[in-house]
Amino acid sequence: MNETAPETATTAQAHLRAFDGLRPALPGAGLDWVEALRTDALGRFEDAGLPNRRLEDWKFTTLAALDRVAFAPGTQAAVTPDAPLPELSPAAARLVFVDGRFDESLSEIYAPADGVTVTTLVTALAKDASALEGQLSRASDPAGALWDLNAAFMADGAVIRLADGAALDQPVHLIFFSSGAANRANHIRNVIALGAGARANVVETYISATDTLGPGFTSAVTDIALADGAALIHARVQDESLRTVHAARAVVSVGGEAEYAGFALALGGEVSRQETDIAFTAPGGRARLMGAYLGRGRQLLDHTTRVDHAVPHCTTEELFKGVLDERAHGVFQGLIRVAPHAIGTDARQRNQALLLSERAVADTKPELEILADDVKCAHGATVGDLDADALFYLMARGVPEAEARRLLIAGFAGDVIERFDRGAVGAYLSDCVARWQDRGTGDGHA
Repeated sequence: MNETAPETATTAQAHLRAFDGLRPALPGAGLDWVEALRTDALGRFEDAGLPNRRLEDWKFTTLAALDRVAFAPGTQAAVTPDAPLPELSPAAARLVFVDGRFDESLSEIYAPADGVTVTTLVTALAKDASALEGQLSRASDPAGALWDLNAAFMADGAVIRLADGAALDQPVHLIFFSSGAANRANHIRNVIALGAGARANVVETYISATDTLGPGFTSAVTDIALADGAALIHARVQDESLRTVHAARAVVSVGGEAEYAGFALALGGEVSRQETDIAFTAPGGRARLMGAYLGRGRQLLDHTTRVDHAVPHCTTEELFKGVLDERAHGVFQGLIRVAPHAIGTDARQRNQALLLSERAVADTKPELEILADDVKCAHGATVGDLDADALFYLMARGVPEAEARRLLIAGFAGDVIERFDRGAVGAYLSDCVARWQDRGTGDGHA
């Protein structure tokens, strides 16, 4: 069966046609539980099709670009990057994936600390598949059909495991580079598992070749399990070509007294959807979910979060900020559920967006579903322009208007980054925002 479909096909059709031909080359081929996971996921995707705006979770975001172009999965990287890759220093390891496949020549896996394993999905399934069984998430309804597609076609990704008490003081940097090979779909699956009391920092960066190359489709799922007392700082940076559809999801299980700190930064892409799903499994868990989306042109940048407080005495803090210029469209959807017996829940959620153009659009939908007493929950959203008084203050002191706007935008986005992390990860996120500003005025007024 051919890997690519006729140009008149859709992305869904191209994948359905490619599955039988690609299946023997995908990792885990021949393992009963992996084969069953792929087959079941593809069956659900075939029944549901791509998510559309008739589904509540997708009412603000369209995937029409996946119908206009037949994105199809491939079997190997198309090219080797010839441009410098982003640097995160210091780092405990750097794993580079090109078109969804591990590139050893560009990667650096240093001597691991005791109790630390950093490897790839392909290697993990070949050498110790049983350790991954049950750790790969599945979609639960038609709104998650994209994640079923990922499960059916996942080709590679990173696997990071820390034993009880193990620690990585420096971040692991995962870089996913898309070559820009026309109509290419890359399906990535990462797994992060921290034992009791373990600590780690992990940064995922998604980049691609220049915008002059063909359109692309990136699908990435990161499955995360934190045992009791574990702590993870986890950042995802999406800075792909403006001809890319990017869909990513983090599925996080938080144990007792464990802490997950996640940051989702969206800068590139024609359409970007970054989801985060949190489930507390024991009392005392904490989740800090933060992010920023900076768009211009006709970009559509969507952040969707779901937090399930199913056990007592857990805490959630959410803060997402958007900066939208020209005709950019930003979306924030956040749902926090509190189960009837989840007393002592403390959950706060905020979304703030700056519209730098009359044509920019921000949709915000923070939600609380509270079924318990003795809880503290709050949510809120604000949408507006730059602070006129602050702008006047800077200009009155000789700062040119364009530079004054740049400073205010940097401060607005920098606030959420500083709240998230003041170490190496936070510095890296700030550098990414600065590069975004360097690519354009970012203010709609220059």
